[in-house]
This record gives sequence, structure tokens and C-alpha cells, in this order.
Amino acid sequence: MSKLIKYLYFFHTLVMVIIGISIWFIINQFFPDMMVNGFGVIPVFFYFMGIIFIWRFKKAPFHDSGYIVNLYMLLRMIKVFTSFAIILIYWLVHKSYIRNFAIIFIIFYLISILWETYIYLKMEKYMKYKADQNKHHEEREHIV
Repeated sequence: MSKLIKYLYFFHTLVMVIIGISIWFIINQFFPDMMVNGFGVIPVFFYFMGIIFIWRFKKAPFHDSGYIVNLYMLLRMIKVFTSFAIILIYWLVHKSYIRNFAIIFIIFYLISILWETYIYLKMEKYMKYKADQNKHHEEREHIV
């Protein structure tokens, strides 16, 4: 599990840096009027949400798949509410650029949903692999 978590932390950091720089570059080159103050807050927010997502799954009991699904949905709901809070705070601070900020934020949100779904699938695959290993080990003990 430790190897998988380290891989996910590393790959999550790499993905968020690449996505953040890529979107910043695209906006600066092709849509300079869309650039907003505080652009850096968006990738940092999604980076920390991903770190929390991975960390929380690391602490979850792997034998209870219902709990894992509920945790996944709970983390999604927390992400939705914190995203609304970030957009609301930005709206209160910079009313004139809220449209651009919201568009950029939604792009990051959609990308992060895809990425977190990939993380969740990797975790599920690992859990099934471990369950199969344990099941086969128990079967071998009964045969001997």
C-alpha cells in the first residue's frame, strides 16, 4: 500500500503542476483577457484537495467496500462545497472578474474529477488484488 500511496502522491503532484502550468500558458497565449488575479489559488486548491483525497483513502479500512464508496462520495461533496466557498470568497473580493475565475475554476474542477476517478479506480484495483491474495492464501491453508 505504501508504494501505491507514494506513487499517487508523486503522480498527483506532477499532474497538478503540469495542468496548472499548461492552463496558465494557454490562457496567457490565447486568452489573455481571461487571466484573473489569484490564478495560483486554483491549482493549489485542487492540489490540496487531491492530497486530502489520497490521504483519507490511505486511512480507510480496505475490507469494507461500502465504506470506501461512501467515503468517496463524501469527499466529492466536501469538494463541491469548498469549491463554492472559494468561488464565493473570490466573488466578494473581485466582483468584476468572477466570470473568468469561475470558468477557469470549472475547467480545473472537471480535470480534477477525472484525475480523482483514476485514483479511486487504482485504489479499488489494489483492494481487489489484496483481497484475492488473502483469499488464495486462506484457501491454501485449508488444503494443507
